[in-house]
Amino acid sequence: MEPTARDVDRLIGPATPHFAYQIRTRVENLIAELPAQHPVRAYASERLALLDGLGHTTSKGDWGDPSTPS
Repeated sequence: MEPTARDVDRLIGPATPHFAYQIRTRVENLIAELPAQHPVRAYASERLALLDGLGHTTSKGDWGDPSTPS
């Protein structure tokens, strides 16, 4: 069965900063077999950018860079 935009949204919907990169991997796996020009792949790529921003927030956002000593 071919994945849909709704499938992508179901995975991304409950995303929190802490799990953003794990969810990103699940979405990438979901769309892995789709051709490059497939509309669901394009949609997922846009949504993955949001997950990247969400994940980046926990590593370098308002809480600072965790690799920097306090």
